Amino acid sequence: MAPEHAPPRNPELVGTINDKEIMEDRTSSRCPVHCPIVFKGDRMLGKGTLTNLSLSGCGVESTTILRKGMYLSVAMNLPNQESPMDIGLATVRWSLGSKFGLEFIRTGLGEQAQLRRLVEQNS
Repeated sequence: MAPEHAPPRNPELVGTINDKEIMEDRTSSRCPVHCPIVFKGDRMLGKGTLTNLSLSGCGVESTTILRKGMYLSVAMNLPNQESPMDIGLATVRWSLGSKFGLEFIRTGLGEQAQLRRLVEQNS
């Protein structure tokens, strides 16, 4: 019996997600968080609430609607941190209504160490 394969993704279906596909794409553990986030893209500035965090990305809830594939810079006000953590470059991996997921593309070594500590403490 041949293994079942998920149907190919359709890039035209922006704004829809398949929970199974998202979970299969994740490469690191996520921890729940609830803190402010500010993001900036080409001629756009938004804010929202960070809902989960991993070494490679995060989940966000916001009134600003974003599209899959957008590139952003991000500032997160993480728990027990004196100043916001800046992520130089992130991309929107999925978007559905007021929720979206970001993948971190460019993070500094200090930010990576902070993320690792926070995720390990809360996992």
